[in-house]
Amino acid sequence: MDRNAEQAHARAGDSAETGFTVSEVRTGKVTPGKGRDLWRRIVRSRHIYLMLLPVVLFYIIYCYVPMYGVVLAWKEWRPKYGIWGSPWIGWENFETLFAQQQLTRAIKNTVVISLLKLLICFPLPILFALLLNEITGRRFKKVIQTFMYLPNFISWVILGGIVKTLLAMDDGLINNIIAACGGERISFLTNPDAFYWILILSEIWKGTGWGTIIYTAAIAGIDPTLYEAAKIDGCTRGGCIFRITFPMILPVCTVMFIMQLSNIMNAGFDAVYNLYNRNVFETADILDTYVYRLFTENSGGNGYALSTAVNFFKSAINFCFLIAGNIITKKINGYSMFTID
Repeated sequence: MDRNAEQAHARAGDSAETGFTVSEVRTGKVTPGKGRDLWRRIVRSRHIYLMLLPVVLFYIIYCYVPMYGVVLAWKEWRPKYGIWGSPWIGWENFETLFAQQQLTRAIKNTVVISLLKLLICFPLPILFALLLNEITGRRFKKVIQTFMYLPNFISWVILGGIVKTLLAMDDGLINNIIAACGGERISFLTNPDAFYWILILSEIWKGTGWGTIIYTAAIAGIDPTLYEAAKIDGCTRGGCIFRITFPMILPVCTVMFIMQLSNIMNAGFDAVYNLYNRNVFETADILDTYVYRLFTENSGGNGYALSTAVNFFKSAINFCFLIAGNIITKKINGYSMFTID
């Protein structure tokens, strides 16, 4: 009797996991398999998938549907014929682009800015999340979090205006302080060498709070008993950070690092466009602003096709970095964003 009871319990467990009853499988009404099992799980979790549906539709409509236009990169754009009616010209658009010195400059600036973001802006949210986790006063912690998160909700148009006002040569706050200390006023906004650091500091101010939210949420999911056991064993607060907190959030850090690396050719159009001017083109002109000029200045000609070619080039490089970053992180720490069989 006990053996029969165990077998019945096992069958019940299997049916609960797969969503099928034993009688349904035996009578042939359903065929157990991955497809049916997946569909049953979706039905059981339909409320979660319904909440996910708007996001999926957004990406399908605005990211995947427009992908058919990528063929413009190999065509000579003629408005009256449309995308598919325009003549094929092979790789001529790419040859035209790579023959221009402006594209080389834009690629260099894009890579430099992206690497600076990766080296400076990426670790800061992790550091701030670890420090916030060590604050014991709840009210003080909430005040700090609020001040950190607020800049994320300021648009780059407004933030660009604030930065320009602060750094203005005639009546900017920074130059007023320099002048009051006996120094000479500095034209920050027209200095190509200063643009990188103005942009990075602006990115830190605006984006660090949002990144901190992600890592703070990851830290909140750590089992508190791990810290209790560590304290019993005599582990210090610093030891808990390096032996428990950081290793536990390492998978999240890995995913965020891979995502940042896969955007190596995206330096941030909004930030650059609202801060740059023609005086700083040598260091401020990136691929996104270059594409914008191609599109607007040659809209009546082949600007559509040329800008599409640049965007295709960007996507190809980003995809390569995505795969490379995933493989490298998998070998270094055992974590990855996805598995390649």
